[in-house]
Amino acid sequence: MIDLGHSAGMRREGVDIAPAPSVAARTSATADGPASLDAAVECRNIVKTFARGHVVALENVSLSIRANEFFTLLGPSGCGKTTLLRLIAGLEAQDSGSITVNGLRLDGLPPFKRPVNTVFQSYAVFPHLTVARNIAFGLEMQRRPKREIAARVEEMLALVRLDGLEARKPAELSGGQQQRVALARALATQPRVLLLDEPLSALDQKLRTGMQLELKRLQAEIGITFVFVTHDQHEALTMSDRIAVMNGGRILQIGTPEEIYERPAARFVADFIGETNLLAATRIAPRRYRLASGLEVGAAEDATPVDVTLAIRPERIVIEEPGAGQLAGSVDQVVYEGIATTYHIALSDGSRLRVCVQSRESARRRLCRGETVGLTLPPEAVKVLTA
Repeated sequence: MIDLGHSAGMRREGVDIAPAPSVAARTSATADGPASLDAAVECRNIVKTFARGHVVALENVSLSIRANEFFTLLGPSGCGKTTLLRLIAGLEAQDSGSITVNGLRLDGLPPFKRPVNTVFQSYAVFPHLTVARNIAFGLEMQRRPKREIAARVEEMLALVRLDGLEARKPAELSGGQQQRVALARALATQPRVLLLDEPLSALDQKLRTGMQLELKRLQAEIGITFVFVTHDQHEALTMSDRIAVMNGGRILQIGTPEEIYERPAARFVADFIGETNLLAATRIAPRRYRLASGLEVGAAEDATPVDVTLAIRPERIVIEEPGAGQLAGSVDQVVYEGIATTYHIALSDGSRLRVCVQSRESARRRLCRGETVGLTLPPEAVKVLTA
C-alpha cells in the first residue's frame, strides 16, 4: 500500500463534492426541453461575450457529446474552443444558454461541485508534493478514508504507468511524466467527464506522439468521456471519435475524423484540416464545373450555386504524362518528406496545385523541377463547397 505521509494542511474546510445526481435530476427538463439521456455533455444555445459584450467569444453554440466518447474541439487560436471548455468546467459563466453533464444542469454550480475535472496545458502539478501526494490531493479534498486514498493512488500509478515513481517530486520527472501525474490526479476522483485543455502542447514532438497513444488508451480503459481542446489537426484526427471544428465563436462542422477530412462542409474546414487544393469554379451542368483556365472538371456531387469552390486533397490527384482533358502544368518545386514527395505544380493560368505521391518501390521516378506534367482529378475525390 502507498504511504502518503502526513496530510495536515492539505484539506480545505467547507469544500464538499456534489453527490451523483438522482435519476430525477438527471432527467429533469431544461429551459429548452428535456436533456438528452444518452449525452454526457450537452450545450444549448451558448453565448459568451467579453469586454462588456463588445467581444463575442461564443455565438449561439449548441452541441451534444456522447457518453464514453473522445470528443475534440478543434480550431485556430481565438475560435472559442477553450472558452467553451472553461464554461463546462465552471471557470467562466455563459451570458445565456445551458450546460448539462449526464442530465445534471450545471448553470450556477461552482467548479468543485461539477462532476468534471480539468487537465491544463501547464500540468499544474504541485512542485512541493510527491507524485503520490499530487495524485491523492483531490481525494483528500473529498475527505476519503486513508486506506481508500492509498488504494486509489496505487491504482492510478499503474494506470498511467508511473509505478515506482510515487516518492519523486515533479522536478525529478520528465515533461511527459509530469503530464501523466496531472492525468492521474484528475482521474483519481472518478469524474464523469475529463476536460483536457491542450495538454500536450508543451511536449516535444516525440513525447507528444507517445502521449497521444496514452490518452487514447486511458480513455478506452476507464470508459469515461474526454473533451479535448487542440489547434493541432493531426492530434484531432489521430485521437478523436468525433471532432467539432470551430472558427469565429461558431461550430462549423461536427463529424468523425474521416467525415471531417473526406467530406468537409465548408471552405474553412477543408483548408484547416490537412493540406488541400482549393479551386474557384463555375457550375455549367449537373456535376460539371469549369475552372478559370477553361478546363472542365467533373465531380461526384452537385451544387445549386453557380459559383463554387472545388476542394481536392493533394494525395488524390494523379500525375500522368500530359494529354487531352488534363490540367497541364510544370513542376515548380519538389519537397521530399521521407514517406512521401510533394510536388508544387504551376498551372498555365498561374494558379498552383500541391500533389502528394507516396514513397514506395512501385512508384514512378521522382520528377524534376521544370518538367511538364498532366494532372487528373478523379470526380469522386472532388468536393464541391458552397460556404
